[in-house]
This record gives sequence, structure tokens and C-alpha cells, in this order.
Amino acid sequence: MNTNRLVRAGIVAGLYVVLTYALPALAYGPLQFRLSEVLTLLAYMDPFYILPLTLGCAIANIGSPFGIIDVIFGSLASFLALYCMSRTKNIFIASLWPAVFSVIIGLEILFLSEVPVNFFIVTAQIMLSQFIVVSLIGVPVFKLMERNSYLMDILKDK
Repeated sequence: MNTNRLVRAGIVAGLYVVLTYALPALAYGPLQFRLSEVLTLLAYMDPFYILPLTLGCAIANIGSPFGIIDVIFGSLASFLALYCMSRTKNIFIASLWPAVFSVIIGLEILFLSEVPVNFFIVTAQIMLSQFIVVSLIGVPVFKLMERNSYLMDILKDK
């Protein structure tokens, strides 16, 4: 890996962590409004970002109340969503994958929560929050970013 790619990977992973830790009350639990999830659309743009974003998610999940379990399964959900996003041709459809794989997070909360939870309600809440952050906020942000050719040249793998 050349230096430019390594630096981009580090910046993206670091940004994911910082944006997640910036609002920790919203980052974990049945309502997850992680602003960092907007970055997942980078995988739609370039598959190179799958691993840096997965790494960023794993590091961010260290702060989760579910600890190592969330590091493993939360990162798995992100990896699967990112991979599917990278294979999808339409940005709006790609933006739906994080919501789809929220089922994994719903199961995680169901099995690890100390209080009884309704799997369907918890999963729906996470899906809704993913849809809001990635699809309703992220897609318009990325559409605006696409207009800046200089920024796109920096972000795309050469």
C-alpha cells in the first residue's frame, strides 16, 4: 500500500471514530444517530474504503456498553453493509444497506440487554436511525460533494 492510500485509510478510520465519540449518547443503544455513518457512503464511491471504515467502526465500538461483542458483531454488520454498498450501482439503494444489516445489531441488543427488549421495535428503531443518517442526510451530502471535482480526485482511489 502506498503512503497516500495509507494516509487516506487512517484519516477515514480516525474520522469515523471521532464522529462517533463526539456524541456518545447517540452512538450506542436502540437509537443510534451516529453521524459517522454518513462516511459509509465512501464505500459506495470506492471499495477501498471498506476496510478503513470497518476498522473505524471496530475502534469506535470499543466504547460500546457491549464491549468486545459489539466490536465483533457491530463491525461485522458494518463490513457486510459496506461490501454490499460497494457492489450497488445506485447511491440511494446503496444507502439502504446499513439499515438492512441493522438486524445484526438488533439481535445483539436482544441477547445482551439486561432488560427485556422487543427485538422488532429495537431493530426498527436502529433501521430508522440508519435510514435517517445515511439516506436522508448522507446521500444529499454526497451529491453535493460529487460536484467538487478536486475533492472527488482526492477521495477516489487512483
